[in-house]
Amino acid sequence: MQARKSLLSLAILFAVSGAAMADSSTVNTTQAGTDNKLGVEQQGATQSTVTVNQNGGRNTAGASLNGIPVSQSATYSNLTINQTGYYNIAGAKQAGNNNTGSITQNAGGPQPQIASLNQSGAYSKATIDQQGNYSTSAYITQGGGNNNTASVSQTANTSSSGTISQAGSYNLASVSQQGNSNSVGGKVTQAGNSNTGTVSQQRNQAQTVATLQQNGNNNLGSIQQTGSIFTSANVQQRGDFNTVSASQNGTSLTADVQQVGNNNYASSTQTSVNNEETLLQTGNNNRAVVSQTGTGTYTSSNIVGLTQSGNNMVANVSQTGGSGNVATIYQH
Repeated sequence: MQARKSLLSLAILFAVSGAAMADSSTVNTTQAGTDNKLGVEQQGATQSTVTVNQNGGRNTAGASLNGIPVSQSATYSNLTINQTGYYNIAGAKQAGNNNTGSITQNAGGPQPQIASLNQSGAYSKATIDQQGNYSTSAYITQGGGNNNTASVSQTANTSSSGTISQAGSYNLASVSQQGNSNSVGGKVTQAGNSNTGTVSQQRNQAQTVATLQQNGNNNLGSIQQTGSIFTSANVQQRGDFNTVSASQNGTSLTADVQQVGNNNYASSTQTSVNNEETLLQTGNNNRAVVSQTGTGTYTSSNIVGLTQSGNNMVANVSQTGGSGNVATIYQH
């Protein structure tokens, strides 16, 4: 009998603290220990706040908690999840305009930390910050709104994966990965209108991979990898005022840059050791600059392939130093 009363009181507590339907409402929860689970739902709110703090291991905030996320349907509101410890999972959703969402995960042990943040609406900001963990994964999705910004920051983890996906107007995105000691992957995907993109990877070790895709209108892109070891970069753009820049500094280096459509410009700089490059442009006011400075070998390397097809084409290729340099330029 006592056990049934305890279960009932827990269910009522969850319902009261987890659902709010008023302006300027606040949900503030703190959990310490292991194997804690929490779901929060806040609806129809303006200038409201959801704050979740979990300290310990194997804790879950939202995510796949029996179908109950940490969710906020609001305007001018804030959602914050802070998790400290190992093997924590956080998943949050925000719907509405002028909202701010953030997830922070620190000090994880030998198990993964996973964070996902989904926003729908306009003039919203999403941030995921992961530091000092073993294995980290971060996902931000923004759709259906203008003037949204998103950023993922991953620092001093063992391995890191960060992905930002944006659909809508005036997009801006950023993935920053620094000082991670094993495999590192950063990806930005944007579809629609005044996009910017940017993946920055610095002082990482072992394999680093970066991918940036943009589809539509006033695009800019940029991938930078510095002080990495095995490095790989892939940038793709389609339509309209495109610009791309990919810069890599360190060891094996591979870059693949593609542009299709309109007022294109592309530049890729790779320095030191085996460099490879493929750059393809198709359409309109193209210009491409490729510079490789490095040593080559491991069966020779230093290869540039550049293909331009369409309209006002210009190509500059410079390779200095190293062995076995090959450059192929095709224009027609």
